[in-house]
Amino acid sequence: MPKSTFRKKKSPPKTPSILSHKREIISIHQFSKIAMTFWLGGTWMSGLIFFPILFKTLDQISASEIVGQILNIQAYIGIICLIIALIEVIINHKFSLFATKRFWYILSMFSILIINYFAIFPIISNLKQKLSLFAHQFIALQNNSFDFWHSFSAILFILTCILGMLYLIEM
Repeated sequence: MPKSTFRKKKSPPKTPSILSHKREIISIHQFSKIAMTFWLGGTWMSGLIFFPILFKTLDQISASEIVGQILNIQAYIGIICLIIALIEVIINHKFSLFATKRFWYILSMFSILIINYFAIFPIISNLKQKLSLFAHQFIALQNNSFDFWHSFSAILFILTCILGMLYLIEM
């Protein structure tokens, strides 16, 4: 028989088993970084650009209502992003969790966000309602209290942004 009739069949190329290699579309570290960047970028953008524009272009009552709604949305986004970041730090650092700066940044930001959103925002909202009811008569009396809580909340807002930047730098 001629050699050409007995050809050796080529075996199919070896491909790795799908189960032997886990492929991630995105790692928890990357997802956490994207989520925190999204939240912190939105927070900085709102505080430095959107809020001042709103107060320059709209009357104070309309602007403060819109800002309140934006802050409400940002608070919930922040809570979700911080939970994602906490999960990522727990997964990556297990037993050395308390030794990492990132854990303490997350815990600090989460505490500040919760205090600001659930303790200070309601005080500000209540004072705004009182101010609107008694308008011009009692503005002088209530305005000092409103200014204090509003300024305190703004300081916490800025502190959260700074801690967030430090967190992202640590990543």
